[in-house]
Amino acid sequence: MKFSVTTAIDYPNGAPHLGHAYEKIVTDSYARWYRLLGNEVFFLTGADENGQKLVKSAEASGLSTKEFVDKNVAVFKDLCAKLNISYDDFIRTSEERHIKATHEIWKILEDKGDIYFSSYQGHYCLNCEAYYTDLQAPDKKCPEHHTPLELVEEEGYFLKTSQHQAWVINHIKSNPTFVMPDLSRNEIISRLESEPMRDLSITRPNKGWGIPVPGKPDFVIYTWFDALINYYTASTVRGFWPNTMHVIGRDILWFHAVIWPIMLHAAKIALPSQVYVHGMVLAADGKKMSKSLNNGVDPFDVIKEVPVDSFRYYLLRAIPSNSNGAFVMEDLLKRHQSELGNDYGNLLMRVVKLSMKRISGEITPENIKVAFNFEPLIADMKELMLKREHHRTLERLWQEVNMVNLYINDQKPWSVKEDDRLFKEIIYNGLYGIDVISQLLSAFLPETGAKALASLGRKPSVLDITHGNYTLVDPPVLFPRIEPKTDPTV
Repeated sequence: MKFSVTTAIDYPNGAPHLGHAYEKIVTDSYARWYRLLGNEVFFLTGADENGQKLVKSAEASGLSTKEFVDKNVAVFKDLCAKLNISYDDFIRTSEERHIKATHEIWKILEDKGDIYFSSYQGHYCLNCEAYYTDLQAPDKKCPEHHTPLELVEEEGYFLKTSQHQAWVINHIKSNPTFVMPDLSRNEIISRLESEPMRDLSITRPNKGWGIPVPGKPDFVIYTWFDALINYYTASTVRGFWPNTMHVIGRDILWFHAVIWPIMLHAAKIALPSQVYVHGMVLAADGKKMSKSLNNGVDPFDVIKEVPVDSFRYYLLRAIPSNSNGAFVMEDLLKRHQSELGNDYGNLLMRVVKLSMKRISGEITPENIKVAFNFEPLIADMKELMLKREHHRTLERLWQEVNMVNLYINDQKPWSVKEDDRLFKEIIYNGLYGIDVISQLLSAFLPETGAKALASLGRKPSVLDITHGNYTLVDPPVLFPRIEPKTDPTV
């Protein structure tokens, strides 16, 4: 089967923050999970490079817009590399392939009469590059940035989104998993049913940056209109359109759950199967991270202090998959030591080292009574991942980690002196438990899973729970004890 997953593309107006890291890690875990199950996977991320704000920021920095964007995109790519993000393609919306696809969709809509020229007045936020209605912003302040909205009137081209309002409501209601979780689905239905849609302004005056409107070089295409097309640009040529799953934050739900489906529907292009909406990573005080409150967290600082897989584990398990959650460095360090270091790392260390001390050569399942059946675990994890509940998936996996630990503690292989057969049986079961758990864990903590499996002489490309042979090597200390050295708050 094919599975294609995308992140929102990042706006390179500044340095990546914790939310960027979180979304990448979440999406990466789904890509790795479906690869582990033997699916053909396509994982797309990238950069949204055509916004108006980039021009002003570049001017303020003394760089050309292209130099400014190139410099910041390199930092986003560096973060992906450091977080072990296994994307298959990184699209930049300034690339020729994307310009071509954007023009193609524009022409389809224009030829159908879904694009027209008119004037527009509305309250606009430059940071969001979006207009807000009176219902969304009754105080004329941006609901995201809490800054005054600017009353803007301009001529340009519009997409007839209003005529598709009934259709998009019906599509979301008729497809219960199109927007997940239910909180986001209900939110978007409520908004659609509360006020009539206005047609969407999809161009801006050309100030030397952006994708020009075909045949109308005085205008560039609105960054949101072109940015959404990135998914189609990259996926269709790889044979992965329509996408299985878009992973986005709640602040851009409207564009992905309403505007994007309308664009595709109007152009008679198949829709993606799902828009999964994750919550926000909040500061330790439970407030939204912001520069003004000085409560932000720099992901580069965190991974200087803790292993990348500890960071990944914390974000995937401690932040609820369907709601907001606070990032607390002390909690991360505690989970690093107790759950990762003690529960999992020590299990690997003591079973492998005890095995190597008493048994030389290959350890085989011959004449062994296997104590564990991992089929229910895998079924549970599959169901939870299908529900997009990765935090509960890891909780379920940790029940099995604890079960294998309990088995070793109860069987006490270190106290078996005479009976080599009994010792081998206990040890084999411990190794088998570590094997399957490590394979499953590798979807979430890829470096950890690979190192643990290497200690067993194992390197399966897809999930393999057959009772195989083990050739042991000295296991590494996966999660050494650490003390906080820096304050990641910036």
